[in-house]
Amino acid sequence: MNESNRGTMIAGIVLVILGGLFFALNLIPGIDAGKTWPLVLIVAGIGFCLPVFIWSKNKKALAGLFIPGSILVVLGAIFLFNTLTGIWSVWAIAWILIPGSVGLGLLAGAWAGDWDSSVRQVGTWMIVLSLSIFALFASMFGNIVIKSIGAGLLVATGITLLVRSFLKKSSAA
Repeated sequence: MNESNRGTMIAGIVLVILGGLFFALNLIPGIDAGKTWPLVLIVAGIGFCLPVFIWSKNKKALAGLFIPGSILVVLGAIFLFNTLTGIWSVWAIAWILIPGSVGLGLLAGAWAGDWDSSVRQVGTWMIVLSLSIFALFASMFGNIVIKSIGAGLLVATGITLLVRSFLKKSSAA
């Protein structure tokens, strides 16, 4: 299949899946399809990432698309959490995850675009700092669900950093 047709075919498949999903959500009793609008952001974010896989010959030139794609996916996930749980107050601290989503995009872009290792380091630290700050505020503010998520993220991030430091220490020895 030629590469220009591949993009059109993928776009068609994505639209059919998205339409089918919303069609099904409208027919299932008890599910308010209006609460699933953040799926549009998630699908759009995935749409930004797809060209890297569709036109693999140009993946180095297209790798930067992972950055806006990851931002849209993370925003979609935050808003999906908000709409499904009704806990909109979490947005007061959830915006702190946006720099982490940029870091995620940098990591994915560095992988696909064969970028310098310093980009990977910056992306990793953006994710770690964003998650840590979010987790710190989440563990102090909000309801019990948000506080538990925050505390769990603090523990998970701390364990990850500890394991990473031990792995680096043993590989340097």
